[in-house]
Amino acid sequence: MSKEITRRGFIKGAAALAAGTALASLAGCTKAGEKTQEKPQRHVKVATFSPTEGTKNAAAMLAAKFSDDLEFVDITTLDSRTQEVTFAADDLAIFAAPSYGGQLPMVEGLFTNLKGNNTPCVVVCAFGNRAAENVYAQLAKIASSQGFVVIGAMGLVTPHVFSSNAKAGHSRPNVEDNLKMIEFAAKVKEKLDAGKIESISLEGSPDVDWAKEISVAPKQFTPENCTQCGECAKNCPVGAIDPQTLAVNEEICIHCQRCSFVCQFNGRSYDTSAKREFIEGKLSVKKPVEYFV
Repeated sequence: MSKEITRRGFIKGAAALAAGTALASLAGCTKAGEKTQEKPQRHVKVATFSPTEGTKNAAAMLAAKFSDDLEFVDITTLDSRTQEVTFAADDLAIFAAPSYGGQLPMVEGLFTNLKGNNTPCVVVCAFGNRAAENVYAQLAKIASSQGFVVIGAMGLVTPHVFSSNAKAGHSRPNVEDNLKMIEFAAKVKEKLDAGKIESISLEGSPDVDWAKEISVAPKQFTPENCTQCGECAKNCPVGAIDPQTLAVNEEICIHCQRCSFVCQFNGRSYDTSAKREFIEGKLSVKKPVEYFV
């Protein structure tokens, strides 16, 4: 697990980065101002399950540290997970998902439409300043069963969906997190360049507990604001909203807040006030990002 960066460490790191960039530029030059040919960048394919897009945004920040050659696969909607997506052996795959109560969201077949070919993979958990817990192990189990080799894992702090201020993950990832992403990416690329495509061991339960009760906030539906556009039903990750009546099947709803996120008319929302005080009080101490290689 990584240590938190101090202000002095950040300044030193930034200076070192600038110096390293300058040296790299000089090292790449030959006589008469010629430059050596740069090694082709690896194609990075990023698959995300991200109902409110916090995970997606954090994963995109991390992916940019590996390459400029990026491709994104959003598997948040039900329809998106019916389409098989293949990865080449020389790709780098990134699987990113949020932590719901310390485990993956209870979604059948999550990430199983993705097919690797001994493709190196990094698993990423986004969490709202609490903990990743079992998500790394669960993502790794799925990835391994689909033809991927998990060579690294990273936990990124993102805004907690129950919090409305900076006490629980807001303004994250920040500058310090960004430096840790750069550090992690460099170590993963070292392994790739050395041909060390070997699975790493990750702690935690590899199986989702389907009986676990997850703390949720009550839904709110405001009929007078609803335009019957159907976006909530279309975008529901588990198909819990009837496209005709727009009624919610509470038995399969995962309370991900996707419906309120995509509603442009405030027809759907969540009352997080009851949870907010508890969350912001318990999670007020800033958690550092962590990684494993």
